[in-house]
Amino acid sequence: MNSEDAPSIVVGIDGSPGSRSALSWAVDEATMRDLPLDLVHAWRPMFRATTDDALDPNLIAQTHGDALLAAAAGQVKVSAPTVSSRTWLVKGRPSEALLSAATGAYLLVVGSRGAGGFRGMQLGSVGLHAVAHASCSVAIVRARPRAKGAVVVGIDGSLVSRNVLAVAAEEAVLRRSPLVVLWALYVHPIAEGVPDQESALTSLQAIAHETLQPLIKDVSRLHPEVDVRTSLPTGYPAEVLTTASATAQLLVVGSHGGGAFSGMRLGSISHALAHEAHCPLVVARPTP
Repeated sequence: MNSEDAPSIVVGIDGSPGSRSALSWAVDEATMRDLPLDLVHAWRPMFRATTDDALDPNLIAQTHGDALLAAAAGQVKVSAPTVSSRTWLVKGRPSEALLSAATGAYLLVVGSRGAGGFRGMQLGSVGLHAVAHASCSVAIVRARPRAKGAVVVGIDGSLVSRNVLAVAAEEAVLRRSPLVVLWALYVHPIAEGVPDQESALTSLQAIAHETLQPLIKDVSRLHPEVDVRTSLPTGYPAEVLTTASATAQLLVVGSHGGGAFSGMRLGSISHALAHEAHCPLVVARPTP
């Protein structure tokens, strides 16, 4: 779907408040990165109970989709005249349409829940499917994202930490915001085979400090303008990062950490944050 040389930022459009927030966030991201936008709406064939062409539900669904995409494209043109955008009306399931559109993309942006979500739902099925299966990084945007605050990145010293940290550092540069590198130190309970809690925590702290030093050094060398801060709180990573997201402008994590098994697309921590993070969340995967 992406024929231009530059990879695009793909946005799911369905007219919901979450979709509108996702579009606004994506426009800002596209402006900062000088990337084009692909606006995608999927419609699904419905049962036709009448022969009246004027009441054909499939035609109504397509017409509605065209109107939503036209409105979204108009918003891009008004708010960011320098950003190029294309619209795609796709027949099929929304999750499948977005994953297909995101092949080769720089980033896929979705609202926390779409038009089909029920009240109180933190993350819709389309958003969860996208963040679990997309080949590119995915941003989940909740209503009214915060304009100020630090970019917080959660790492654990695993092999993906360097890539996740690089993504977060770029976001901090673009936003001219501080970068908080957060490593949650979690000691498993005695019942899980860790009898000496104090010694285990001391060992974890030493490992984290030793691992962080070269990573932070690289970030400071590549992005000397970024105010890099480190934080090593004690606690379960999902809970610690959720708390940090309450005052952050953006939270960045990897799709899975050091505890994931081979072939795992989305780890338990990323899965929890996709549901609970208070600010926009970027689940980073290597750039294609």
